[in-house]
Amino acid sequence: MHGDSNSGNVQSGSGGTSDTTTSHGLGDGTNDGGHHEESPRKRRTPGAVAAIACSECRRARQKCDGDAPKTCSRCRNRKLVCHYEPHTKTHKESLLKEIASLRRDNSRLQSVNEEMTSTASNLLMKNEDLQELYDWQKIILDTIGRNGHDREIIKKLRTGENTKAIADWLCQQHPISSNLHVVPAAERSLLDIVDAFEEQLRREDGRGRGKESDTSQFQWTAVSSSQTLLGHLFDLYFTWVHPIHMLFSENDFRESYANRDETYCSSALVNAICAMACHLLDPSDTDGEEVDTLTDGFMNQARQEVKPQNYMQLTSVQALAVMYLADLSSGRARSATGYLRAAVEFLKAAELDGQSAKAREISSWGIQTLNTSSTGITYQKLYAPELPHLAQFRHVDMHSNHSVWRFYRRIGDQRHLPVRPSHAILTACHQAGLFRIIHESLNLYCGLRGPATAEAVLVLYRRYMDWEEDLPFILKVINEEAQPLPHILLLHVQYHVAVIQHLVPLLQCGLFEGSNLHELQRLIVKHAQDGVEIVEHARRLYSSRYMLPLLSFCVIHIGDTLIHYSPKDPSASDVVEFCLGLLQQAGVGFPINGPLQELFRRTAVEYGVQMPPNLEQIMGSLGNYGMDDILDACTRLDYKQPLDQSVRHVDDRIAEEWPEKWEQIVNNPERPKSPPSTRKMSPNEKHLRIESLLNR
Repeated sequence: MHGDSNSGNVQSGSGGTSDTTTSHGLGDGTNDGGHHEESPRKRRTPGAVAAIACSECRRARQKCDGDAPKTCSRCRNRKLVCHYEPHTKTHKESLLKEIASLRRDNSRLQSVNEEMTSTASNLLMKNEDLQELYDWQKIILDTIGRNGHDREIIKKLRTGENTKAIADWLCQQHPISSNLHVVPAAERSLLDIVDAFEEQLRREDGRGRGKESDTSQFQWTAVSSSQTLLGHLFDLYFTWVHPIHMLFSENDFRESYANRDETYCSSALVNAICAMACHLLDPSDTDGEEVDTLTDGFMNQARQEVKPQNYMQLTSVQALAVMYLADLSSGRARSATGYLRAAVEFLKAAELDGQSAKAREISSWGIQTLNTSSTGITYQKLYAPELPHLAQFRHVDMHSNHSVWRFYRRIGDQRHLPVRPSHAILTACHQAGLFRIIHESLNLYCGLRGPATAEAVLVLYRRYMDWEEDLPFILKVINEEAQPLPHILLLHVQYHVAVIQHLVPLLQCGLFEGSNLHELQRLIVKHAQDGVEIVEHARRLYSSRYMLPLLSFCVIHIGDTLIHYSPKDPSASDVVEFCLGLLQQAGVGFPINGPLQELFRRTAVEYGVQMPPNLEQIMGSLGNYGMDDILDACTRLDYKQPLDQSVRHVDDRIAEEWPEKWEQIVNNPERPKSPPSTRKMSPNEKHLRIESLLNR
C-alpha cells in the first residue's frame, strides 16, 4: 500500500501538471534511498493586501492587492475590469467634503461673475460717456474758426464750463455743418486748438505772445508784454501760493483778466501776483531778463496802481495782501507789514463793486487768516483782532469747486502732467477754522481775555484736538504713500506748530513741576516730531524749492522745539542740518530764508548743539546779516516766541487746577461739569494724565 501510493505520487509529479511539482523543487523525479517525502502544498497569497478589495476579488472572496485606481494583480492576470466600490461611510464623508468645496467654488465664481458684470457695465457706461464727450468736443472743435463764436467758446472753456454745456449752446445758435476744411477732431487736442486760436485773437488785438504790445491797446501790466511769461507766472502762483493763501477767487479773476473786465481783476492785482510768482520763477524761463529785475518791476507797478481813489475797491485790498506776501518773500517784512495792515483796515469798508458774496467771503477769510498767520510768526500784537463770528465759507459750495492741481514748475508742464482735484477751497475753509483758534490763543497770551487759566488754556487745546478729528478724510490722510498735496501737508504742519506755541509758555512759567511738567513736555515734543515728519514728507514729494515763508517759519519753530526739549530724539545735529538744508534750498527764490538760517544757527549754538560738518556748504557765507536784515525778516531781532511776555498772563493757580480741568475738558469733554468739591485732592489725583492722550 505504501509502495503503490508513493509510485502514484511520482507519476503525477512527472505528468502534464508540472507547475506544481516544479514550484516545490521536485522536477528531477529522484529521491534519496528510494524514499521521497513531498512538502505540504501551500496556497499562494498576494504580497500586500488592500484595505478595500475590488469588486471581482470581493465576489471571488480572494485577497486583493490593488490600490484604487490601480488594477490589482488578479484582475490583471485574468484580464478583468478592476473596479472599486468605496466604503459607504468613507464615501459619504468624501462626498460631503466635495460638495462643500464645490459650493465654495460656486460662490467664488458667482462673486467673480458679479464683479465682471459690474466692471463690464461700468466700462460700457464710461465708453458711452467718452463717446458723448467726443461728440461734444467735435462740435466745439468744428465750430472754432468758422462761425464767429471763438471768443465766447474760449471764455467758456477758460472759466471751467463743461463741454456739454458749450456744445448745447452752440447747437442752439446754429446747426453744425459737416463740410469743414479743418483737421479731424479725433486727431487734435482741444486745449491745443483753444490755445492756438487764443494766440491768434490776441495777435489781432495787438497783444501777441512774446512781442511788444501796441501801447494804445489795453494792457494789465507794462513790465512785460509776453503772454507766455505772464501765463507762466499765473500758473506758478495758482499752483504754489493760492491754495495756501486764498485771497480771492481764481476762476473769477481769470475770467475778468481774459475779458479785460475790472470786476474781479485790476492792474494792481495782476502786477502783485506776478511779483509774488517771480519768487518761484526759474531763470531759464525769463527770456534773458533778470528775475530780480522782473520782481522789482512788477512790485513797483503794483504800488503805483494802488491809488487813493481805489483804496476801498476789493481788488485793491486783495492786491495789498498779495504785495505783503511778495515783499515778505524778498526779506522786507517791515514794509510788507504795512501792506497787510492796510489790507485789513480797508477790508472793513471795501466796496463789492459787483463782486459776489462768495468772492467777498473768500477774500475776507483769506486776509483775516493771513493777518493771524503774520502775527503768529512775528509775535506782534494782532491788528484789528476781531474775527467775524460766522461759519467759514457759508456762501461757498464745497462740492461745486472742480479746480485741479498739477505739479507745475516749468513752461509746458500743463501739457503732460497729470491733474488731481486740488481741494483748495476745502483746505482754505479748514485753515480758516484753525486760525480762528490760533487767533484766540494769541489773544489769550496777550492778556486780552483775562489771565490764562487752566480752563481757558485747555478749552482751546480741546478745540485744537476737535479741529484735527473733524477734518474730512481727504484732508486727514497725510501718509507719504497717499501723496497728499503740498497745501494739505502745510495745513497739518500749521496745526502742530499752533499746538506747540499754545503749550510752550506753560513750560516756562515756573508753576509746573515733577511728573506734570514732564508729561507736558512729552506732549509738546510729540507734536514737534509729528510736524518734522510731515515737513520731510513734503520735501521728498515736492522738494523745498517752493516752500513759502510761512512754512519756513514753521520749520524753524519745530526745529527749535526739538533741539531744546528733545536733543536726542531725533539727534539735535540732524535736526539742525535738516532745517538749514530746507531753508537753503528754498532760499534760491526767497531771500528771507538767509536771515532765518543765520538766526536758527545762532540758536543751535546757544543750545550747545554740534554743528554739521558741511555747515558752510549749507549756509554759504556766514555773518553777512546785520540788524536790519534780521528786522526785515522777522520785524524783531529774533524769531523765537517772546515767552517772557506770555508767561506774565498765566494764572498763578494754573498748575493746581490743571489735573482736574484736564480730566473734565480733555479726557471727558462731554461730561457735564460738576460743582467744585470742597474735598482736598491727594497728590496722586493731581498727577497730570497726558499719557493716555499720547498713547492714542
